[in-house]
Amino acid sequence: MTQDEIDRLWEDLGVFTRRLRTERGERGLSPTHIQALGHLNRSGPMTAKSLAQLERVTPQSIAKTIMALEEQRLVTRRSDPSDGRANLIDLTELGTSTHRDDRGHMTRWLTDAMDAECTDAERDLLLIAGRILRRLGHSTPPQSPSADPRTASKP
Repeated sequence: MTQDEIDRLWEDLGVFTRRLRTERGERGLSPTHIQALGHLNRSGPMTAKSLAQLERVTPQSIAKTIMALEEQRLVTRRSDPSDGRANLIDLTELGTSTHRDDRGHMTRWLTDAMDAECTDAERDLLLIAGRILRRLGHSTPPQSPSADPRTASKP
């Protein structure tokens, strides 16, 4: 791929991400909060450490997210029966319904947009692209030796 193609992909992803934020509107939750609710909805109760790993954020960052979700009564903490030192983070009924409502709103928008703007073949390509983007998001690409500052100056 050329640099221009990669730059264009970045721009395309940015345009789409901004549109998602616009469609979500003033619903009161950041994309980070929605993502955390989604993980809890799919996987069930988990420790903050596990949630941070899924989100690929620091423990400090996930602690802020959890605190904000607790303040809105969307999640609760309870002692982890398998590890008394840890807490399990779990969705409340309000958290479950908030996630469901947000997902429903966004699904309706995306379905309508795809129906209006895409051919059947383009819809199929978008679904394939989504799976590829998920795979890329979960991968850890190999780091080239020149990108590692510890080895960059070594002969």
